[in-house]
Amino acid sequence: MTVFYDTQSLFTRALTKIVRNPTLLFVNLFTPLLFLLLFSQLLQKLTSLPGLSGSYLTYLTPGILVLNAVTGAFQSGMSIVNDINSGFLQKLLLTPVNRGAILLGRLMTDLLVLTLQSIIIIAVAMLLGLSIATGLSGLLLIFVTIAFFGLAWSGLLLAVGLKTHKAETVAAVGNLLAFPLLFVSSALFPTSIMPPWAQTVSNYNPLSYASNVTRDLIEGGLTWNTFASAYTVIGLMVIMAFAATLYQFRKIVS
Repeated sequence: MTVFYDTQSLFTRALTKIVRNPTLLFVNLFTPLLFLLLFSQLLQKLTSLPGLSGSYLTYLTPGILVLNAVTGAFQSGMSIVNDINSGFLQKLLLTPVNRGAILLGRLMTDLLVLTLQSIIIIAVAMLLGLSIATGLSGLLLIFVTIAFFGLAWSGLLLAVGLKTHKAETVAAVGNLLAFPLLFVSSALFPTSIMPPWAQTVSNYNPLSYASNVTRDLIEGGLTWNTFASAYTVIGLMVIMAFAATLYQFRKIVS
C-alpha cells in the first residue's frame, strides 16, 4: 500500500506541474501534428510507390504516433534533471517515501500524457480521412503498443538524465537518437524506396518495429510474426532502459 500511495502522490504532483504549464504539452504535440498535417497533404502522390497499398495518411499515422512517443519521452529525462538540480529529489530521499515510487510516479504521468496525445493524433487523422480496420479492439491495442514503446524510450532518457544531471544533454541525446532513427525506418516512408544500407538499418530499427505493428493494426493485416517480433524488440528495450535507469538511480540514492 505504501508503494501505491507514494506513487499516486508523486503522480499527482507531476501531473499538476503539467496542467499548470499546458504550453509544454502543446509544444511536445506540435511537431507530430505538424508532420501529420503537412506530410499527409503534401505527399499524397506517394501512394504510387511500392510498399503503399492504401492512402499515404494510413501509412503515415503510425509513424506519427511513434514520433510522438519518442519526442514526448524527452520530458522524463528533463523532469528528473529539474528535480535533481532544484534539490527536490535530495529532499525527497530524506523522507520515508518508497524509492521505486519516485520513478513509477514519473512514468505513470508520462504514460497518461502520451495516451492523451495519441488520442488527439488519431482524432485529427480521422478528421483527415483515416479509418481503423480493426475497430475498437485494434484502437485499444494501438494505444497499448505506443504506451509500451513510449515507456521504453522514457526509461532511456531517464537514465541519461540521472547520469548527466543536464537537461541540455537529455535534449541532445534524445534528438541525436530520435530523428536519424525516424528517417531511417519505415515510420514515414516505405523501405522499398530507400538505398540498401538504409533498408538494412531499418530492419533492425526499433522505430520500424513499433510503426509496422501499429500500421498493421490500422490496416487490419496484423500477423503473429509482426506482433511477436515487435513486442520482443520493444520488451528488450524496456528491460535494457530500466536496467540502466535503476543502476543510475541506485547510485544517486546511495
